[in-house]
Amino acid sequence: MKSLLLIFAIFGLAGRLVALDSTAGDTIYDSDPNHLWNRLNDTLFERVAPDGKHFGPDELDILYWQSTTNLLIGPSHEKAIAVMDEFIRSHGEKLISDPLKRALLQRDMWELFDWSAKHIWGPEQIKASRELQLRIATIVRRLALTTNEIAALPDNYALTKGVADLPPGLFQTNGDWVGVGVNDYNPIEIAPAHVHSFDGHSAFCVMLHVPGGRAAALDYLNALRNFARDEHAWISVTNRFAWVSTNSPHFVLELNTNTPNFPTNTEWALGRRMCVIDDAGKIRPTSVVESIQVRRYLDVNQFIPDPRFHTNNVQRMFEFQMDKRHGAKLREVATSEKGFSFVHFRGKGIDPFEESYRNRSPGLLDSAKLQNETLMTCRECHSSRGIFSVLSYTGFLAGEPGLHPVDLAPMDVAREGAAAVYWKQTRYDWGLLQGLWTSSND
Repeated sequence: MKSLLLIFAIFGLAGRLVALDSTAGDTIYDSDPNHLWNRLNDTLFERVAPDGKHFGPDELDILYWQSTTNLLIGPSHEKAIAVMDEFIRSHGEKLISDPLKRALLQRDMWELFDWSAKHIWGPEQIKASRELQLRIATIVRRLALTTNEIAALPDNYALTKGVADLPPGLFQTNGDWVGVGVNDYNPIEIAPAHVHSFDGHSAFCVMLHVPGGRAAALDYLNALRNFARDEHAWISVTNRFAWVSTNSPHFVLELNTNTPNFPTNTEWALGRRMCVIDDAGKIRPTSVVESIQVRRYLDVNQFIPDPRFHTNNVQRMFEFQMDKRHGAKLREVATSEKGFSFVHFRGKGIDPFEESYRNRSPGLLDSAKLQNETLMTCRECHSSRGIFSVLSYTGFLAGEPGLHPVDLAPMDVAREGAAAVYWKQTRYDWGLLQGLWTSSND
């Protein structure tokens, strides 16, 4: 009898341990789903599709669009105020001391603040956004790390093991991957469309890897610069567009087709690093990598074909994203995996959880239609051949016509952090947060 009781006890304990482990895998901040940090995270960032499926708390970026009214009206607003008041009143920031978890929560709260500060709604929603901002600013400030804590945040890229396609040595000084930046006295973002779309919360760096190693990459960058200096980088083309009448010549400028191209199997990478706000109220880039996108060129003389009719043998695309549930280690985005790709970057501002524009048929909105195939999104901007698909060079979306084509040069990736911070400090939402930061009382 005692043996049977012992066996049942062991199995009962094993079942309890499995349950606890399963619960831990479903939460970000604590194994207890009712922990205040988890409740705050779920209340503010969980979005429910009309078919009942839940998204949001573990997404790389919060699921809030320009048209989103969640947290601004009805029960969602009341619940948000209640849980934030509980967090502030009980000094919930003291419940977890892990610097990485504090940085992750502050990151998402900062994104939420900027979302609430940049859009124009009706009077009632503006009032509701102000109520949110006062509380968010207090929580963001209380979660702030010291300079030493920020410096000690883990290098999640270096700690990620066993991911087959993750390129090694990406940020290694004097390694085969070369950091590329804008050759200018002042720090200018190499990927301004990304920096601005993500509200300066991240520092984006561009890296180049050429077969033949570092020397070959440096030689190629020099060839681009020499060509721009000695040749006409821009050429005039007449009647380039079919709808322009030959009786009315129309001249446009385009990049010279003789621009030096890189060899096949060259790789370009876009790294995104997390920025946080320190306890002095200053923006600090960190060592935490939020995502890495890599494009490997199998053919530099062809455009990426239409995926509906052709196999893409021109570029191979890879993406790696920070996994909030597993210590921020990077995970590879699988082929055909879907995600919310256009939440902040180049999105149209329409909240798919509140609009049925993707599926106008009767009945519930199919949540599968809310997402896009993640690895397909890069082709929308980078489908041209070879160097002409590298927008950091062509200047498309760069916003500074005088910089086309951009003068690319080897650059320490740390400079991109300074460029992102400099841009962010000029924004209205940053000024608003700073004002509330200094005026809030504990």
